[in-house]
Formats: sequence, C-alpha cells, structure tokens
Amino acid sequence: MENFEKVEKLVEKANVTYEDAKKALDQANGDMLDAMIILEKQGKARKPEQSIYRTNPEADTRYNDVPAVIENSKKEEAKTAWKKFCDGVKRGFQYTVDNSLCVKRHGETVLKLPLWISIIVLLCAWHLLLVVFVISLFLECRYSIEGKDNPKEVNDILNQATDIAENVKGSFAEANVVEETVEAATEAASEVQTEDKAE
Repeated sequence: MENFEKVEKLVEKANVTYEDAKKALDQANGDMLDAMIILEKQGKARKPEQSIYRTNPEADTRYNDVPAVIENSKKEEAKTAWKKFCDGVKRGFQYTVDNSLCVKRHGETVLKLPLWISIIVLLCAWHLLLVVFVISLFLECRYSIEGKDNPKEVNDILNQATDIAENVKGSFAEANVVEETVEAATEAASEVQTEDKAE
C-alpha cells in the first residue's frame, strides 16, 4: 500500500486531518496500527465503540428497572388519555355555551336557547320534544345552530328535515286536492244522473 493510501485510510478510520495522519505514520515508520495507537494517545483519534456481552442477564443492572419503566409508561398513558378526555369534555361544554339553538318561522326568530339548555331539555323530555319538533316542522319552523362556531353540517341536516316536512305537507295537500276533485266530480255525476232521471 502506498503512503498516500495509508494516510487516506488513517484519516477515514481515525477521523483526523491529513496532516495528523501523515505525522503519525511517519512516527510509526509507516505502520498503520502503530500510527492509530499514537493518534489515540494524543487524543486525536476516536476510540472504537465497545460492546459488552454477558452470559448472565441478571448481572446486567440495566434491566433491573424495566418493570418500573413499563409501569411508569402505563401511568403516563393513562394520564394522557384522561387529559384528552377532560379536554374533549371541556371543548364540548364550551361549544354548548358559545352556540344557541334558534327556531325561526317565516324568517322571524321565535325561540333562541343556549345549546346547553336545549340538551338538558332534550335529555329530560325527549319524547315530548320529538312531538313538538315534528309539529313545528309542519308549521314551517326552521331550526339552526347559531353562534361562535356556526356548524354548517348540523344546520344542513336541520334544513333537510324541514324540507322533508314541507314535501310531506305538500303531498298531503295534493292528496286532499285530488280527493276534493274526485268528490266534486262524483257529486257532479250524481247531479247529472238525477237530472236525467227527472226528465
């Protein structure tokens, strides 16, 4: 191996400058191993990493704390999960405080309740509230959530419920018109038959 190649290898292995590698090789009379030892003694070369292998794992003290570390990590996970749950409840409550349930009829606000009161009423008297909700839809009332957050998805669902109620109401009105038309036609036919018999 040429002297330049030895210097390059020494620079690569010892992580030193070319100048330090050349000086160490000159002192070691071209011997790579001796040059590496010289650099290590001078504190210029990095020492190789050492690995320790044991045949008796109980003697290795690094593993004594593993159960405690696992227990601590479980406690931290539980704390994190509890904190996330509490933060979610807090955000949910803040949402109900910041927003209101609005009931409008023909563009005029009939009722505006904070969302948290609406939820309490819903939980206490859901069966009565359901009947009132359906009847109010047929009376052309529109529901919406208004306030700081103004959730578009919930309002879209409430608008769809109102549209469905109006369609059902319209189909009932059409059925009544058809029934009235049939009754009127039947009466007219009866009158014509009565007049024919009278003549």
